Amino acid sequence: MITKMEYPTVIAVVGGEGTRMYPLTLEQTKPLVPICNYATMRRMYEILAKQGCRDFIFASCGAGNTTQLKSYLKWGEGFSARLGLEPRATFRYQPNYDDKGSADAVRACMEYYNIKNDVLVIGGDNIMDINLEEIMKFHRDKDALMTIGLTEVDNVSNYGVADMDEKGRILQFVEKPKKGEEPSNLANVGIYVLSPRIRELFKGMPVDAVRDFGYDLIPFLTRKLYSVYGYIHDGYWNDVGTPGRYLKTTLDMLRGEVKHIVFKDINSYTDTVWIHPDTMKRIKNKLAEGKIQFGDHVLIGGDCEIGNNVKIENACIGDVCIIGDNVEIKKSVVMDFANIHENAKLNKCIIGRYATIGHNSIIDADINIDVGGACDRTPVIGENVTIVENSVIGPKKRVSPLNESHRIMRTGKFTELGFDSKNFYFIEK
Repeated sequence: MITKMEYPTVIAVVGGEGTRMYPLTLEQTKPLVPICNYATMRRMYEILAKQGCRDFIFASCGAGNTTQLKSYLKWGEGFSARLGLEPRATFRYQPNYDDKGSADAVRACMEYYNIKNDVLVIGGDNIMDINLEEIMKFHRDKDALMTIGLTEVDNVSNYGVADMDEKGRILQFVEKPKKGEEPSNLANVGIYVLSPRIRELFKGMPVDAVRDFGYDLIPFLTRKLYSVYGYIHDGYWNDVGTPGRYLKTTLDMLRGEVKHIVFKDINSYTDTVWIHPDTMKRIKNKLAEGKIQFGDHVLIGGDCEIGNNVKIENACIGDVCIIGDNVEIKKSVVMDFANIHENAKLNKCIIGRYATIGHNSIIDADINIDVGGACDRTPVIGENVTIVENSVIGPKKRVSPLNESHRIMRTGKFTELGFDSKNFYFIEK
């Protein structure tokens, strides 16, 4: 069992603009996109805090990322109170330093805060059920300089890939290998344990070796034969950095597939439906009269108004949402302050904050239409977007306010579908 002094300091690498999640990340930083009504980064910290971690540092690049995180999460008081943590967790933040990449950001945080114990590095895009005690025991038993979390995947082209010997020592590491050059099917899940010994090593390393973990640091350490080991993670793991994977992870959480994520008993309506008490006050009579139908795996936030003959299943609804009569919502996420007008149908889609879906509109990933582009079929309606009545938004389509069009297209990752007086329509290439 891990003793109090042996818990690692957690450093979350949360840089990047989150362009793969556009339009959801146009107005809020990627780690704050809510998953089951709490910020994604807060959910990952929750998993670790429930296993004993209390010291958390955000290695975040840029004023936008850092100031939004600090404004939302403060020093960890609210997080600790919600989870009933004793002693409470402490949140700290990377200083104003123009880091050169993920490894450099972690190095800077370790130096600034004089970290002398083991460090657990996690990625801001990942939700995983890491077994903290098991990975720390593995790391210490091996006396490793670095331990990398790995898992088997079918297609490794988008991941860092490791080749290990029979004792788990990493012999080779290749970031996003070309087809036919994959050393194995063991993919990096974006979690690392670092020995405090690495601080001294950092000081003598070439600058180019301490930029990015996958492209620079890990290949350098393995080439120089340092003790880098691979820990096989066989629990839940998903990269939530795209709309499709974000939606899948949300639904997985609702189904109870992510350990340590438990919805409050006070919100329980049934074993698989959770309704905030303030919303329950508004809708209890309709529920009693059978005017609202909830299927399994539904989470409803606070102060929501829900009309008659509404059907919701496998879905997460944020706070202060208004859902009109005869609305159907399946396998979808509806974020805070959204208005879903009468007779709208939502299926396998994401509706952003302050969005409005007009009467008789359909947002559905299963509509049989091919618009080309990437394979992620999830329709996404961005923040403060209004979809007019009788609209149909099919698979892969994303909608943002018109004034964001230049910013979106400058990334080079999207194809324009068109625009109207208020909205810009696009798909991922």
